[in-house]
Amino acid sequence: MSGVTDGHAQPSEVRGAPLTALLVGTGGGIAKSADAPRRNGPAVVVTTDGATILFDTGRNVLDGLFRVGIEPASITHLVFTHYHSDHTVGLPDLVLSTWVATGRSRWRIFGPPGARHLWHGLFGETGAFRPDIDARVQGAHSRQLFFQRLGMPLVPPDADIIEIPSDGFVVDEPGWRLEASFAPDHVQPHLISVAYRVTTPAGSVVVTGDTGPSEAIARFARGADLLVHDCTIPSRDGTYERGGIHTDPEGLGRVAAAAGVKAVVGTHVTPARDRPEVLDRYPELVARSFAGTFRMAVDGLAISVSPDGLRLEAPGRLGRVAEPGAHRRGEGAP
Repeated sequence: MSGVTDGHAQPSEVRGAPLTALLVGTGGGIAKSADAPRRNGPAVVVTTDGATILFDTGRNVLDGLFRVGIEPASITHLVFTHYHSDHTVGLPDLVLSTWVATGRSRWRIFGPPGARHLWHGLFGETGAFRPDIDARVQGAHSRQLFFQRLGMPLVPPDADIIEIPSDGFVVDEPGWRLEASFAPDHVQPHLISVAYRVTTPAGSVVVTGDTGPSEAIARFARGADLLVHDCTIPSRDGTYERGGIHTDPEGLGRVAAAAGVKAVVGTHVTPARDRPEVLDRYPELVARSFAGTFRMAVDGLAISVSPDGLRLEAPGRLGRVAEPGAHRRGEGAP
């Protein structure tokens, strides 16, 4: 592990492992329509050789991981973009359910300042879930049950937590590298939002979390194969939407074009905008600036990156990502 770096260096060891982004949850906000529960809260898994990296723990993240074939206990790195509740509300379920089911007690967590406060407020000695934890660890009957089931007693959940100090912070592991950027413009200074870039010999993926359109994000994502980016609002009309809190499809197209990425996926769809008459216009709006491949995310969308290109797999549908401009021929978001 190292500190600040210049640019986007290649990983320290070259390997041929595939690089895949799995959209576990593509919704945003807390409200959820009872008659159309289509999207889990924000969560993206990036997998490569020896690493399963989970970005954010939105609503229903545990169920979402199972649905895309990821065992929660296999997550090697848990990374937060920021601490709005719709990006963190699934953390207690993820940690406690995995702990009870498998005995996993230790996590490796990265995020902007606030990660320790979040963890200890939930699972620390005076945390909200500490009575539950103590009952399972210290209760004689519970100890016996868990020893019979797992072959070992439970120990309280704990975490190795690294709060990212600045742009350029890097996790440098054999075969892959993680870089961070404080470029996202969300609700600073109340909640700092961070974007991340995973680079491997197979390619690179950038995940933004929540952000308005940003030239700094475009610079950070320059040359990436895939950009997974906030695309929450249909336009920048109105008082709320003129701010830098979220991105519209036209703004996303400009960011993607400036970054020169091969493909961009828009995500963070709030229930009020999760309607065909709204989302069906997004490919056209993105295409005003960006000639590459665009998809509006759905839960379960998977994109594999390799030197041979990108491959997209949506629920019930498999195929190569369309060539640039295909979204304009009616081959848009699944």
